[in-house]
Parts: sequence; structure tokens; C-alpha cells
Amino acid sequence: MLKKSLATLLICGSLSPLLAIAPPSVADPGYGGPRWRANLDNLNLTPEQRQRLQAVQQQYQGQMEQTRNQLRTAKAELRQMMSGNASEEQIRSKYQQVRQLENQLASLRFESMLAMRSILTPQQRQALATQMQQRRPGNRPMKPQQ
Repeated sequence: MLKKSLATLLICGSLSPLLAIAPPSVADPGYGGPRWRANLDNLNLTPEQRQRLQAVQQQYQGQMEQTRNQLRTAKAELRQMMSGNASEEQIRSKYQQVRQLENQLASLRFESMLAMRSILTPQQRQALATQMQQRRPGNRPMKPQQ
């Protein structure tokens, strides 16, 4: 009994950080997020391009929000199951559901990115890529230590 409890505690302890932190594909707003929209403001978009980009965003927004909500719920259920009395089979099943929803959300983001990309000119795509590269946290110059 003690071995089983200890094993469960170790598993819960090792998985809980993974459940609390969403993978980059979920956490990062990516294309269509606030940072991406801020980058678009610097691309000299035509009114038609702005209208088409907004239409793409609206097309995917509902599906993405619904999937995000389902993912949030499934993760909360998984956390409860890990600390409760659920069987390993039930926990594995819930984990598979979480993974499936993460993949679904990533696919929606990718499809919306492709749709938005098709609206931009090659020059605008290059300028956007450069802006996004410069804004990545790993590429920012370090602040001097005080």
C-alpha cells in the first residue's frame, strides 16, 4: 500500500508541472494573436487586406475559442483525476483527450496562419517574419544588471 501511494505521489508530482504549463502550441498566441496583430500594423496593409485578414480571423475565432475551453476543462479534469481515485486507464484516456484537443487547437492555428499568409505579399511576409524574429523572447537583448 505504501509503495503504491508513494508511486502515485511521484507520478502526480512529476506530471503536475506538465499539466499546469501549456505547451508552446497552446500557450503562444502565434499567428492571429495580439503580438501578430501588432506586427501587422507595421506592414502597410491595404484596406482590402485588412478586411480579408479580419474575415479569416472571424472564421477561425469561434472554433479556436471552443477548443480552448474544451482543453481547459479537460486539463482541469485530468488534474482532479491525478489527485483522486481514478484508474490508470481513465487517466490515460483523459490524457489522450487533452493531447487530441492540443493537436486540434494547433491545427486550427496553423490553418488560420496559412489563410492569413496567403493574403500578404511576399515582401509583407518577409517583413512580418523579421518583426516576429526580433520580438521573440530569446532574441531580445539582455538588460544590464543593476
